[in-house]
Amino acid sequence: MEILIALLLLLSFSILLGKLFERIGVTEIVGQILAGVILGPSVLGFVTPSTVLSGIAEVAIFFILLFIGIQITTEVLTDHLKSASYFTLSSFIIPAFVMAFLGIYIFNVPSSAAITASIALGVPSISIVSVLVYRHSIINQEDGLRLLSGVISADIVAFVIFAVILHKLSPLITVASLAAFLALLLLIDYETKLHGKRLRKIFSNLIKRRAEETLFALVILMGLVVSAIFQIIGITYVLGALFAGMLIHKTTFGVRPSRMLTNTFRRLNDSFFIPIFFSIAGLAFTFPSIKYGGLLISMVLVAICVGGTLNYLAANDRFTKLQSKDAVGILGSRGAVGIIIASLALQYGIISAQLYTVVLVGTITLSIIMPLALTKKSERRAIEE
Repeated sequence: MEILIALLLLLSFSILLGKLFERIGVTEIVGQILAGVILGPSVLGFVTPSTVLSGIAEVAIFFILLFIGIQITTEVLTDHLKSASYFTLSSFIIPAFVMAFLGIYIFNVPSSAAITASIALGVPSISIVSVLVYRHSIINQEDGLRLLSGVISADIVAFVIFAVILHKLSPLITVASLAAFLALLLLIDYETKLHGKRLRKIFSNLIKRRAEETLFALVILMGLVVSAIFQIIGITYVLGALFAGMLIHKTTFGVRPSRMLTNTFRRLNDSFFIPIFFSIAGLAFTFPSIKYGGLLISMVLVAICVGGTLNYLAANDRFTKLQSKDAVGILGSRGAVGIIIASLALQYGIISAQLYTVVLVGTITLSIIMPLALTKKSERRAIEE
C-alpha cells in the first residue's frame, strides 16, 4: 500500500505543478521535477527513494525514449547533415567539453563523473525542442528541420558517449560505436522503406480488423527485443529503445497506424510515464555544498554564454527566416535526455548525489532562463508566415 500512496502523491503533485508551470510559460518538466524535490527527503520527506520506485522509473525511461524515437525521422537527419553537425557542435559538444574541463581541472571532479554530468546538462532534448519548434510554426520549414537535425544528432551522440563511459570503453570504440549505430540505423531504415508497401499492408490490415492492441503489443515487444539486444552486446538499453522508436514512421507502418501509435504513446507518456519519471528523479535532490554550488553556477554560465553565443552564430549561418535569438532560446532548453542520463549515472554510481543535483538544478535553471530569448513578437510573425 505504501508504494501506491507514494505513486498517488508523486503523480498528482507532479501533474498539478507541471500544468501550473506550463500556464506561466515554463516547460512542465520544471514543475514535475520540483514536485519530487518538495515531496522528497530533502524537503518534506513524504516520499523516499526505493528500489520499487527505481524500477518504475526504468520502465518509464523505456517508454519515454521509445516515444522520443518515434518523433525522430532519419530523413530529417540525413537530409540536413551539415546543419546537424553545426548545431551538434554549437549546442552540445563544445559547451559540454568546456563544462567537463572546468569540472576536472578547476573543481577536481573525477573525469568520468565530470564528463557524464557535462553531457547530461549540456545536451538539448528532442522532446522539448520539437514542442518549441511546433509552437513557433516552423515544424515544416527548413529552419525548423535544421534545428531538429542538430538536436537529433546531439541526443544520439550523448547516449553513445554515456554508453561508452558506462562500460569504460576507449575513445576509438566511442567513434566506432557511434558510426556503427548510425550505419545500422540507416541500413534498417533503408530496408524497411524498400519493403514498406508490404509492411504497410500488414499493419493496415491489423487496424481494419480492429486489432489495434495487437499492433501496440508488437511495437512494445519490438522495443523490448531491440533494447535487450543492445544491452547484451554491451550498449545500454537506452539506445535500443531510442533506436526502436526511430523505426516507427508512416513509411513503414502507414499513415493511420503510425498516427495511432504516436497518439497512444503520447497519451501514455503525458498522463503517467513523464510526470512519474521526473517526480521520481526529483526525489534524489540534495542541497549542494559550496564546491558543487560553484560548479553548478559555472556550468550554467557555460551553457548560457558559450552555448548561446555559438548557437547564435550557427543560426546566423544556417537560417533563412528564423531569428538567431529564437534559435538560442529553443536550443538552450533542457529536458528528458539529460535527466535520463543523469538518473542512470546516479543509479550505476558514475556520479554522486551532489553532482546529480548539479544536473537537476542546472536543468531547471536553463529551462526557465533560455526560453526568455523567445519573444512573442517573433512567435506571432512565425505563425503569420
